[in-house]
Amino acid sequence: MCSPAGNRRFFALASSLFAPILAGGCARPSGPLFTQLAKPPVWPAPPETARIRYVGMLTGSEDLNAAQSGGEVLAAALRGPRQPLAFSAPHTPARSGSLLAVADPGNAGVHLLDLVARTHLLVTGWQEAGVDERLSVPIGVCLVGTRMYVTDAQRHEVVVFDVHGAFQRRFGADALLRPVGIVHTTAPDRLFVVDGGAHCVVVFDLDGNEVRRFGHSGSALGEFRYPTHIAWDGGERIAVADSANFRVQLFKRDGTSLSSIGKKGDAAGDFALPKGVAFDRTGRLYVVDAQFENVQVFDRKGRLLIAFGQEGGDPGEFALPAGLAIDPENRIWVADSANHRIQVFDYVGNVP
Repeated sequence: MCSPAGNRRFFALASSLFAPILAGGCARPSGPLFTQLAKPPVWPAPPETARIRYVGMLTGSEDLNAAQSGGEVLAAALRGPRQPLAFSAPHTPARSGSLLAVADPGNAGVHLLDLVARTHLLVTGWQEAGVDERLSVPIGVCLVGTRMYVTDAQRHEVVVFDVHGAFQRRFGADALLRPVGIVHTTAPDRLFVVDGGAHCVVVFDLDGNEVRRFGHSGSALGEFRYPTHIAWDGGERIAVADSANFRVQLFKRDGTSLSSIGKKGDAAGDFALPKGVAFDRTGRLYVVDAQFENVQVFDRKGRLLIAFGQEGGDPGEFALPAGLAIDPENRIWVADSANHRIQVFDYVGNVP
């Protein structure tokens, strides 16, 4: 683990492992975070009652700073004109309080955005035992208190930072082949990590000690073929995107298999490449399909309620969408990877 003194030296040097920290000077920025459209897309289309509404998008620091009137703060060793940060291939968003974290393998880093202070930090590396280390293929991210846990598929481990980007520890190199999705559960605190290379889910405590694992390669209930993303409903249900089996599987937290949703096909409720999964506060399950380029919403019994999105680059359209996150206000944050942006939606009504 890097010593506090080593961390201080590292930040003072502001080496190329970190991109600029952008802020709004002394004055707190004002104005709306998202550009308001006169007629935002809604689903279903009129004259039916809207259930999903497009809110806006983020492409990087320029969106955050659009309303700012103050100056900017750059890392100490960087000089010259402003260097805005932008998403390259955002894969997984995570929300906590005012923070939005976005794992971006295209930038080989994780974006940390404060949506209130309107700041943006790209975390790409750290110094450990006098050696510069870098993230390689960050895929999953979750925020737990003041810590940020990042899965790196190529480094075969989970790397832990604080919410200011300072390195804490790393673990899992001896237990993981290709870690991708990650989710935190409470009571007790656990980290569920999807290992796409080993076709299983590995459960750790917050210090990185393995607690148990479940699943193996196959197509029967409880088995996986290249799983990717994972979500927790706040209770006893865990959802895993079993991508190459064209389904989402539901488990108890102890790994007991409950059921599966979807199959390969092109009908409503079918999947072509399920990836991001998330639960809202009422227990509805949202599933991103990277090939259908939409999001499908299911009730607690696995029945399709609504789908939104289609292929394209306009608001409400997707190109290779990946992960998603849902905040406590039921706002839906979708990583629209090939469009280099995060799109945001609201659930505005109950589905019968």
